[in-house]
Amino acid sequence: MIDIEFLIALCKVALADGSKMVEAFRKRKLIREEKELLIAASEKGEFRFLSADQTSETWVRVGAKDFCDNKDPSYAAIYLDAFRSLCERGYIAYESGILFKLTGSGFKRARELAKG
Repeated sequence: MIDIEFLIALCKVALADGSKMVEAFRKRKLIREEKELLIAASEKGEFRFLSADQTSETWVRVGAKDFCDNKDPSYAAIYLDAFRSLCERGYIAYESGILFKLTGSGFKRARELAKG
């Protein structure tokens, strides 16, 4: 199970500590899963973290799309890693509770990707 407090801190540090760290991460090429998350969030910019008590699995939801697979726990883990990377890039900020949102630069990049 991912520690949501860690992700909250990571997003805050990336945005507060800013330019050098964020620029270094933004220069890295986005992986497929990062692109998928950004494209899925390009309209409303919202991410939520959900979990199932019976499996202790945590996953990302964007709109009505759940980035998990009941048969393969690695699927959710890969998208959680991609989400973490997007936080490090400064594309995502913590909002409240289980809600995270795209930053201005996150929206810009997401909409560029959505256009193709």
